[in-house]
Amino acid sequence: MSTVLDKDATPAVHETTNEHHTRTHTSRAEKKAEKKGGPVRHTHTALVLAAGFAVWLYLGLVPIHLMHNTAVVPAWALLGAALVPGVILWIMSHRLAPSDTITAEKIVQTAAIGGFLAITIASTLDALTGMIPQPVEYGHGAIQLALAGFVEEFAKAVLIVALGWGVAKTARNGLFIGGAVGAGFAIVETTYYILAAYDGRSPVAASAFVMFERGLTAPFMHILWSAVLGAAIFAAARGSRFRLTFGVIGAYILVALLHGIYDGGGDMAGILLKDPAISGLFDFPLMLGVIIGGAFIWRHVARKNKATEASVSA
Repeated sequence: MSTVLDKDATPAVHETTNEHHTRTHTSRAEKKAEKKGGPVRHTHTALVLAAGFAVWLYLGLVPIHLMHNTAVVPAWALLGAALVPGVILWIMSHRLAPSDTITAEKIVQTAAIGGFLAITIASTLDALTGMIPQPVEYGHGAIQLALAGFVEEFAKAVLIVALGWGVAKTARNGLFIGGAVGAGFAIVETTYYILAAYDGRSPVAASAFVMFERGLTAPFMHILWSAVLGAAIFAAARGSRFRLTFGVIGAYILVALLHGIYDGGGDMAGILLKDPAISGLFDFPLMLGVIIGGAFIWRHVARKNKATEASVSA
């Protein structure tokens, strides 16, 4: 026999069940927004990556491979080079908070201008280091190979300062500006490597391999190193003025060494040990070590940045 109390309690059970059902269908974006106390942001990153990859795959298989239309090769190479860095720029643009003083347009402009100008400076300095009398092994001068990371990170540091001159000097803004310069640099450099590999009996396969190799490592290469360097440069600033501190110098040396080890660590080992076979044995372990080390550095910088933001907002 039902009572008034039973009738009153029944809707509450249904209401609780409905609330639980609604909570179980909360999207990841909504959960993150609820945790951070901000608006819901649907970035559709996976969709952007999948769409870009589909277009790249179609261009490589149909117009280039099946129809032998080589006029499409530059566009195909550029899209392949920009796929992963472009998606990272997309993520960065959607990570901007209302309190940030930079915009998505600024990030894109920084990537485009910074990438081209940084590689212009780096290629000039790299050619100059190649003119220094030095032993040549594996087609590279020993000094030129050893200084490659220092040259390229210096070029990116110049553009980080130049393009971040009018930006508020916070470590978070430095991460964005530095990461954008690194993404632009990675796009231009990888485009060259993809086009250079387009040769031989299977040019599409050779270029695709380069695209996958550099695409998978892009987040741990130029983008990560430039973001860390940018954060150090901006964090050292006082007011609106940049400063050259021991922290900035240390960050520069660190990312330059990681960069140099990644690019030519195996070759340098072969030169020092006077055994060409050593080069191939050292390549993968060194690359893996740099990637793992870079991931830990990024995690440390990200946590430190979050702690700083929390203290400021409090």
